[in-house]
Amino acid sequence: MLNQTVLFDSHTRLQARMVDFGGWNMPVQYDGILAEHHRVRQDVSMFDTCHMDAFRVDGPGSLDFLSRMLTQDLRTLADGRCRYGFLLHDDGGVLDDLIAYRRSANRWMVVVNAGTAAGDFAWLQKHLPPAGVELEDLRKRRGKIDLQGPHSGIAFKNVLGIDAGKMTYFSFNTCMWNGEKILYSRTGYTGEYGFELYADNSVIVALWEALLKAGVTPAGLGARDTLRLEAGLPLYGHELNDSVTPVEAGMMRYAAKEEDFLGRQSLVKRLQTGPLQSLVGFSITGRQSARNGNRVLNAAGDPIGLVTSGSYAPTLGYAIGYAYVRPDMAVKGKTVTIDLGTRRLDASIVSTPFYRKPS
Repeated sequence: MLNQTVLFDSHTRLQARMVDFGGWNMPVQYDGILAEHHRVRQDVSMFDTCHMDAFRVDGPGSLDFLSRMLTQDLRTLADGRCRYGFLLHDDGGVLDDLIAYRRSANRWMVVVNAGTAAGDFAWLQKHLPPAGVELEDLRKRRGKIDLQGPHSGIAFKNVLGIDAGKMTYFSFNTCMWNGEKILYSRTGYTGEYGFELYADNSVIVALWEALLKAGVTPAGLGARDTLRLEAGLPLYGHELNDSVTPVEAGMMRYAAKEEDFLGRQSLVKRLQTGPLQSLVGFSITGRQSARNGNRVLNAAGDPIGLVTSGSYAPTLGYAIGYAYVRPDMAVKGKTVTIDLGTRRLDASIVSTPFYRKPS
């Protein structure tokens, strides 16, 4: 039986199309992926992201523990700030990409992906010191809503009564709403201005309904995927997995601290030997797109890699995607061929992100 978020009843009431997403019964679309995508780019929309998980990490040894486990530099992170990075295997393979929230040196929240949450928690628990650190999985009592789009600040103020428009990116704060605490951060997975809202499950349901009443319409996983792809944001299980390292993914900037962490020595060795594959972005003229697992071919028709993600990009008007290819082919401007099985498409290696929010 599929897992359901606390907002499942609202999705069915709104006649969302539901799909199995990593064992969760989630809305893929409401009134259409294109409409929902453009609404986020031009106005405001919200996403049910309660399937994602978060861990509480507290105690006098929590900073040392997380600094040892995560790739991002947490010692330079100020209170009320959060930072993106990775949880790695000993061999440098990516267990998960995540965001660490610093309340104080002794109080943290780590937000992880839904499909990797159980493995992440077990890995952290395995390396937990005998004293000084408390680790708690918050899934049973905490929910999350993503409010995204250029007008999300207006919706946030209308419902929560707070002007958060001057918040800096990757900062967070808390507020009281109807006597309940909400943590909100200036983060998101769409490439647009927006917020992620965390609260107890009962509060999340009430907040979702209040946002609906204020005129904020929801968007599903379909638009979330096209938005994140345009913004050049990786998806775990596609661009990232435990068989690739940040070296292959071209994301060593999130694992660049000098302090030792689990997997660091393997990354150093991989940098010295060089990657066997590199992650690149590509574009295709027209609407037909590649899909995960499609082969990438060179001019001679030889396989040189595999597509990890692909989609028509509604904001751009053409198809885009990511692929792992041989390092010698990971050059902007190179032309490759995507083998769809029934036909082949010409593609160009391009820089990412594919879309940047207008300033």
